[in-house]
Amino acid sequence: MGAAEHQFEPASAGGDAWAERAPRTVTTLMVGKLVCAGGGEQLCRVRNISASGMMLETPYPLHEGDQIAVELRGGGVLKGKIVWTSDGRAGVHFTTPIDVEDVLATAKGSSAAARLRRAIPRAPRFELTGPARLVCNGVSSAVRLENISLSGARIRLPGHIELDRVMTLVIPGLKPHSCTVRWSDAETAGVAFLEMIPYAELAAWLGEVQAAG
Repeated sequence: MGAAEHQFEPASAGGDAWAERAPRTVTTLMVGKLVCAGGGEQLCRVRNISASGMMLETPYPLHEGDQIAVELRGGGVLKGKIVWTSDGRAGVHFTTPIDVEDVLATAKGSSAAARLRRAIPRAPRFELTGPARLVCNGVSSAVRLENISLSGARIRLPGHIELDRVMTLVIPGLKPHSCTVRWSDAETAGVAFLEMIPYAELAAWLGEVQAAG
């Protein structure tokens, strides 16, 4: 990733210049959780970012004037207003200017706070509940999904299950994913996928779930 002079509003078909420029825009590809009034929680990518705004990529339809918030890896939240939309992308003007270097450092886990915790920033999680199956030690058990991210999920267990080192989590609408236990207690468990869910797959699934109510 590197710094680049990049515009936040696309030229129109007639060749109009972009309406806004950020003085220093960083090109990136951060995955975030998009929250928009009436839209629930959706997956998005931050394509570039500056102190005053960012460009998003999301399959969720956004409109000029929408107030949105984007949660990034590590828990940072960016708030702003949609100022343009075009073919699955949208420009956001921040409510309050940000420190770009600090935001990027937090998302990468290289901020001072993250180093003190010696923790890897957690990917944004989507609070969605629904039925799932956990295949463990050759036995398939009905479980309940409580949240999900690109890299893992939290599930509610139906009583005592002897968890294996490697299991398979089957969620309706998604491909089965091999996973391992990160933590567990008497009722719930956090699992990490051995291979992250592809962005496009999770984005499409979240859209279908939200549309279904």
